[in-house]
Amino acid sequence: MREAGFTLIEILVTLALLSLLAVLLFGGLRFGVRAWDGAQAHGAGMEELHVVQDRLRHEIEAAYPGYDASDPLHPRIDFSGGEAHMDFLAPAPQALDTPGRIRTVLSVARDGNDARLDMEAGDAASALLRHAASIRFAYSDGDRWTDSWNGTLPKLIRIRVSFKPRDGRIWPDLIVAPHIDADSGCVYDPSIRHCAGRP
Repeated sequence: MREAGFTLIEILVTLALLSLLAVLLFGGLRFGVRAWDGAQAHGAGMEELHVVQDRLRHEIEAAYPGYDASDPLHPRIDFSGGEAHMDFLAPAPQALDTPGRIRTVLSVARDGNDARLDMEAGDAASALLRHAASIRFAYSDGDRWTDSWNGTLPKLIRIRVSFKPRDGRIWPDLIVAPHIDADSGCVYDPSIRHCAGRP
């Protein structure tokens, strides 16, 4: 009569199958962890872009059409923009506890092969966006787009950002209309080089 039990071959086959199953499970677990980490990084990157776009929208919408009095005979709105910079007046942030308007400058800088978007508001400077492939500004009068603008506020301002192919972040074109297109209460006085009756 044969005794009950496993042969050496059966045990070896069982161990081989268990090892294969463990390898497959571990590989699936590693893939799942990498996918989770990638999704979290992508979500964080997209959240950062939403914050940056909201900040830019707020600043550009508040652009103020103050007069540049450097040439009193030919007053012009204090706004200048190019493909890689924008310079305008905007209300001072409440956090500064300073009434009036401050100069705001948006500029594109290079970090090696990467583009960076910097913002200076008064004395405060910060990098709003890093590690982009390209960042470009454009301006419109409502009919056509151009890469430079001076002397008046444009009707629309576009900020276009592209990223490297494997970056994963997506930036839909940000198109903003400044809310104030004229200082209706200003009567320009060339003798004092700004609006009459204002300090």
